[in-house]
Amino acid sequence: MKRKSLPIIGAAVLCFALSPAAFAQTTNGSVLFTPNVDLSAGTQNGYVGYIGGVFLTSYDYWPQINYLGYYDNGGDGLVNSHTVSLWDGNNNLVVSATVPAGTAAPLYDGYRWVQIPQTQISYNGWYVIDAYADGVDTWGDLITYDAGQVTWDGQYENLQSGYEFSRAGRYSGTEPPGNQSGSNAIYPIANLGFNVVPEPASLSLMGLGAVVLLGFVRKLKN
Repeated sequence: MKRKSLPIIGAAVLCFALSPAAFAQTTNGSVLFTPNVDLSAGTQNGYVGYIGGVFLTSYDYWPQINYLGYYDNGGDGLVNSHTVSLWDGNNNLVVSATVPAGTAAPLYDGYRWVQIPQTQISYNGWYVIDAYADGVDTWGDLITYDAGQVTWDGQYENLQSGYEFSRAGRYSGTEPPGNQSGSNAIYPIANLGFNVVPEPASLSLMGLGAVVLLGFVRKLKN
């Protein structure tokens, strides 16, 4: 191997050695769902209480989560703090976290995210995600797949034909919410995901690797 190739290989390693989690079953940057519409542009649901959605996990994955998020309408910070919770099919609390008021929590795809200990949830299992709607921090209204308003992540949800019924909005005055609304839909107030926000160290490492790699490529060209 030519000596000048070694620095290039080393720089490439720096670029791709971002995190051992890259080899985990759940892909970095995955979220339960992605709204395809501007939630701030539509009608705002004035409901006050616990709201979110129910979903059935896939047969093909052992999903992992380490972030919970709450929607920030306008991206200018939350007026109040909000606790986001995940419940299993027996109404047992799996994990919860409080998204703080203001802009301290990182903003990504319209949600303010809080990191939690890495949590494994079951395949082919029922779960409910919810948060408390206070009528102050607004979040839009029910979004449905049939209207093209939402994209589901198959790492978290069973997307096989015939299972559309397993995704629906949930709401009630108590937690976890039990009243159901819509099909193939969700109230987009709360979200969950895996490595949604890259760690600063990983970003720095990726940037360093890219700079080194570009530098050596330019040197070889000269």
